[in-house]
Amino acid sequence: MGDIVISKTQVYFWLAVILLLCGIISWVPYLIFDIQKPYGMFTFFLNSIGLVFGSLSNNKLVAWGNLLMIFSVIPVVIFVYLTKGYIPM
Repeated sequence: MGDIVISKTQVYFWLAVILLLCGIISWVPYLIFDIQKPYGMFTFFLNSIGLVFGSLSNNKLVAWGNLLMIFSVIPVVIFVYLTKGYIPM
C-alpha cells in the first residue's frame, strides 16, 4: 500500500482554512439569525491563530483572509448601524 505523505505546510494550510471558515461562521448567528450574542468576537481569537497558520503555510491568500476577518468587526458595526440604527456593544 502507498504511504500518504502530508507535509507541515499542508497541515498549516488546512488549519488556516478551517479557522477562516470558523471565523466567517461565527458572524452568522448575529447577522443572519439576529441572535444578539457576541459570537462574532471569536474572530479575534480564531483568526489570529489562523493568521499564524496561514503565514506558516506560505499561503498569502489564506493569511490575508484571516487578517481581514480579524478586522471584520468594523464593517459589521457599520452595517448594523446603517440597517438597525444602533450600535450593539
